[in-house]
Amino acid sequence: MVQTDNIKPTDKERIIVIGGPTCVGKSDYAVKVALEIGGEVINADSVQIYKGLDIGSGKLTQEEMRGVPHHLMDIVDPSDDSYTVALYIRQAKSTITDIISRGKWPIIVGGTGFYINALLHGYNCGNAGPDHELRRRLEGLEKKYGTGYLFDMLCEIEKDTQIHENDKVRIIRRLELLLSPSSDTDGSTNVYHNAYDALFILMDADRAALDDRAARRIDGMFKAGIMDEVKGLSAYYDRRCMESVGYREIVEGIALGRTENEIKEDMRLSYHKLIKKQQTFFKWLQWNDKVVLMNRKTAEADKRIAEFVARGA
Repeated sequence: MVQTDNIKPTDKERIIVIGGPTCVGKSDYAVKVALEIGGEVINADSVQIYKGLDIGSGKLTQEEMRGVPHHLMDIVDPSDDSYTVALYIRQAKSTITDIISRGKWPIIVGGTGFYINALLHGYNCGNAGPDHELRRRLEGLEKKYGTGYLFDMLCEIEKDTQIHENDKVRIIRRLELLLSPSSDTDGSTNVYHNAYDALFILMDADRAALDDRAARRIDGMFKAGIMDEVKGLSAYYDRRCMESVGYREIVEGIALGRTENEIKEDMRLSYHKLIKKQQTFFKWLQWNDKVVLMNRKTAEADKRIAEFVARGA
């Protein structure tokens, strides 16, 4: 890849985004890219923002970060249920500007698709008018994956939603407000407005391979002491962060007196569902400059990153 010491200013800030389902290898690849192009990582994982949720969220160790600065990680206390997508976007935008001002490349990395979607397209904070194209695509997801899929998607974004799971009209409208691009000053919506000049790397893999990696990650979590980590977070069992996959199953398992193997099986099933949701969302997320990196075969993505970086040199 091409190494640069600075980034030439353009009309839009230039960023690299690496997204995809859990266990696909995003964090390691992001570190590799950062070392090669002079970048810094901005976390886009809604669990890794929390302090103390380390093993279960798959945070890299300091050694694994290899000296690459990581931002928006360990920034929220587990007791805080008030963190929102809008707050994440404000912090991410500020961090991007700061990284670029120091001549480095911002590399946004994570599996929380609605963070990445909101960052790329602009977050409207609930002021957008009707987005008929987005509505059509949402209805298509419901038809393809069945009743309840859109409600599950909404709950991933707004865990405390007051909308009933059978109220399809309000669910779709709420998702429109959360996922539509920013509105123009006249109130009309810019369809797929680009907030940044971004190269989006979608990392993916065969479902069976991801399930296998998830099972191995779960085993690794237990060896690393995930049970002790969760027990040390007992004061927060009723908080939103502990509803995350990997933590929820252990909290429930402890309460029900389940065995370690039973908890592991619960986690495997939850990870399988999570991976399916994430794959669906990231395939659904539209972006003009998008590269799909399958099964860790990075050659094409490496080439596109080098070309993208060279354009700003």
